[in-house]
Amino acid sequence: MIGGLSLLAGTLLGLGAAGLPHESWNWVAGLFSAAVLLSPARRALPARRLAFLLAGMTFVCASARQWQELHLAPTSTDTRLLLEGTILSVPARSGADLNFDAQVRILDGPGARDARLRRARLAWREPAIEPRVGERWRLIARLGHAGETSNFAGADHERAAFRERVHFTARVLPAALNARLALAGGSVDQLRARIARRIAASVADPDAAGLITALAVGVTSGMSADQWRVFNATGTTHLVAISGMHVTLFALLAIAGARTAWRWLPGARRVAREPFAPLLGLAAAGGYALLAGYSVPTQRTWVMLAVFCCARLCARCVAAGRTWSLALIAVLLLDHFAPLAAGFWLSFAAVGAILAIEATSLLPAARLRAARLRAALTLQLAVTLALAPLTFAVFGGVSLVGLAVNLLAIPIISFIFVPIVLAGAMAAWLFPAADGLLFGIAAKLYEWLWPGMVWAADVDLAQWRAIPPPWWYALALPALLLGLKRWPLGLRFSATAILLPLLAAPSRMPEPDTLRVSVLDTGRGSALLLATHEHIVLFDTGDAWNTRGARIAQVVTPALDALGRRQVDLLILPGLNPDRAMGSAALAALRGVNRIVVGGRWSGTSLPVARCADARFHWDGVEFEIFAAGRAREYCVLRVSASGHALLLAGDLDARAERELLARLPLRALASDVALMSRQAGAPGSVPEWIDSIHARLAIASGGISGSNSRALTIARWRASGARILDTRREGAIEFTFGTQGIVVRAPARAARYPFAWRRVD
Repeated sequence: MIGGLSLLAGTLLGLGAAGLPHESWNWVAGLFSAAVLLSPARRALPARRLAFLLAGMTFVCASARQWQELHLAPTSTDTRLLLEGTILSVPARSGADLNFDAQVRILDGPGARDARLRRARLAWREPAIEPRVGERWRLIARLGHAGETSNFAGADHERAAFRERVHFTARVLPAALNARLALAGGSVDQLRARIARRIAASVADPDAAGLITALAVGVTSGMSADQWRVFNATGTTHLVAISGMHVTLFALLAIAGARTAWRWLPGARRVAREPFAPLLGLAAAGGYALLAGYSVPTQRTWVMLAVFCCARLCARCVAAGRTWSLALIAVLLLDHFAPLAAGFWLSFAAVGAILAIEATSLLPAARLRAARLRAALTLQLAVTLALAPLTFAVFGGVSLVGLAVNLLAIPIISFIFVPIVLAGAMAAWLFPAADGLLFGIAAKLYEWLWPGMVWAADVDLAQWRAIPPPWWYALALPALLLGLKRWPLGLRFSATAILLPLLAAPSRMPEPDTLRVSVLDTGRGSALLLATHEHIVLFDTGDAWNTRGARIAQVVTPALDALGRRQVDLLILPGLNPDRAMGSAALAALRGVNRIVVGGRWSGTSLPVARCADARFHWDGVEFEIFAAGRAREYCVLRVSASGHALLLAGDLDARAERELLARLPLRALASDVALMSRQAGAPGSVPEWIDSIHARLAIASGGISGSNSRALTIARWRASGARILDTRREGAIEFTFGTQGIVVRAPARAARYPFAWRRVD
C-alpha cells in the first residue's frame, strides 16, 4: 500500500511544480527508480518509497513537457488553421454549438511544420452536416484559448483541457473547404454513439433520455441543469454516470451467467468452471468499462476486479489494502493526470473507506437479515462522513438527505433501473427492433421515481453548503482516521466535532454599508454580482448570442455558492433578448430570483418581471438607483453608491440613449468612481460626452469581441480620459469592494492563479 501512496505523492508533486525540471533530471530519476524497482534483490523500504516517488514525478513531468510541446495558443484574434483528422468523441450540443474532440494534423497555420498528431477541442455552430465519432474531416477553424473564461469560482477549463490532453481549442468556421473525407469505421465509440441515437429516438422525454444515455454509455451531455441540481442536492451524483458499483454488478452478473453457460456449452467444459467464469466476467466488465468511456472510476474498478480474479485463480490471498494500492498504481501508470479529476479522489476515497471499515471490523460479522440492514446503514453513514471533506472541496457542500435517499436509490437504480438500461443497450447493438420496449420501460420507471427525487432535493436544508478554510482540511484527515478506528463508539463519534467550525463559520457576505462587486468573466457576455450585507443583485445573465442561458449554470451559480447564497434578490436585465430570457428562467429554476427588472417589454412570462422605471432604494446602507433609458425604455441602467463611492453599470446603452439620458438627468447625476463600459465596450456606445460626464477613475470592459478594432478604440477613449482600464477578456474576473477603506481591487483571476503546468508554456 505504501508503494501506491508514494507514487501518488510523486504524481502530485509533479502536477504542483511551478516549473518543469531539465530533461536530464528526468533521465536520472527514471533510471534510479527503474534500478530500484526492477532489481531482483530486496531493497530497503525507504529506497523503494523514494523510487516510487521519483517515478511519479518523472512520469508527470515527461507527459507535461510533451503536452507543452504540442500546445497551441492564439497569437491574434483571428489565427486560422486548416485541420485534417478523425472525430474522437461523441459530439454533444451546448446551446447552438456542437462540441467534440478530434485527433488532427495541422496542414496550414501555426504548428503546421510539426507533423505530430494533436488533440483538438472543437466547437461548430449549426453545422450543415453533423459530424459523427470516427469520421474523418477536413476543417477550417479559428484558434482559441482553452480557458476562454477565468473566474474565481467554477470550472477550470484550462485544467480540464490539460487533464484530457487537449492541445488546443478552436471554432470551426463556415467554409467550402469543410468536408467529410471518410465515414466512420467500426469502434467502441461508434457503438456508443449509435446506442445514444437509439435512446434519443425511442424516449420522448429528453430528461429521461439524457439519464438513460448517461447510464448506458456514459455520455452525460444530454442531462439538464435541473437534473444535476437534484442529483447534487440528494447526494446521488455517483449514480448518474456508470460508476464502479455498476461495473462490479455487471461483472457479477456476467460471472453468474458464465457459470450457467458452462454447464450447457460442451466446448466450455474443456476449461474448468472457475477459470472460465471469472475470466469471462472480467472480460465483460472490461467491455462495459470501454462502453462507459473508460473513466477513472471504471478504470479503478476493473483493475481491482482483475487483481482479485488473478489472485483467486492463482490460489493467492491478496489483502484488500494491497488490491487498493495495485489499482491506484495501475490507474496512475495508465493516466498520469488522473488526480486532476474529481472522480479519482471520490472513487478511491470511497473504496478506501469501505476497506478500512471492513478491516477494522466495524461491521458485525453476523449474517442475519437485521444485522445486514444495520451493516448497510453503518457502511453508508461511514462512507458519507468519510467523503464529506472531499464533497465540500469538489461540490462546495454535502447533502443532508443523501443517506436516506441513497438507501433507496442505490438498490432501485443499481438492481432495477441499470439492468433494464443495459438490456436495452445490448438490444440496440444486437437486436434493434427490441430496444424500444426496454428503453420505454426505463423511461416509465424514471417517470415514477423522479418526482420523489425532486421532492427530496427541494426539502429545506437538503444540502449543507460551505467553503471551509484550508486549515480545516488538515484537521479533517485525522478526524476521519479516528472515526474509522476500532475504538469505542463514543470516542469515534467525537470525530464529528470537526464539523463544528463549519457551523460557526462567519458569513461570507460583506459588512453593512459595504458593497462587494464581482465582474464575472462570461466570454462575450456580461454579468455582475453585487453583494450587500443581506442581499444579492445580479446585473445581466452573462449570455451572448446563441448561448441560450448556459452562462447561469456555468458561471453565475458557482459565484453564488462561493458567497453561500441560494437565490438572487434582484435581477436586472439591461435589455431583453431570447438568450437573456432563457438565462433568467434558468436562474429561477436553479437558484430562485425574487424580482426581475427588465429593459423593454416581456409579456407572457410567469417570472416576477417588472418593466424598468426610474427608482431608488436602500439595502444594508447601500443606495441603488435604476434609470430607464431609450425612447421606449428599452434599456436599463444601474448606479450603486456605498461609503461615498459610486459604481455605474451602463448595460446596453448606445450613443443615442447615452445622450438622451444625460440630457434628462441633472448635471453629474451619473458621476461615478467605477464604470462598466456600455455595449460590452463596443463601438455603438461610450461617446465622449458620456465618458466626460461619468468621470470614472476605473473603467471595466466586460464581454464583447476580444481584440477587435472597435473595442480597442473604445478602450482608448476611456484611457484618454485618465481612467484605469480592466478588461475581463484579458484579465479574467474582477472583484472589488466599496467600504470604509475606499475602493479595494482584488487581483484579477488570471493574475491570481497558481502557475501550474497547464497555465504556462516553458
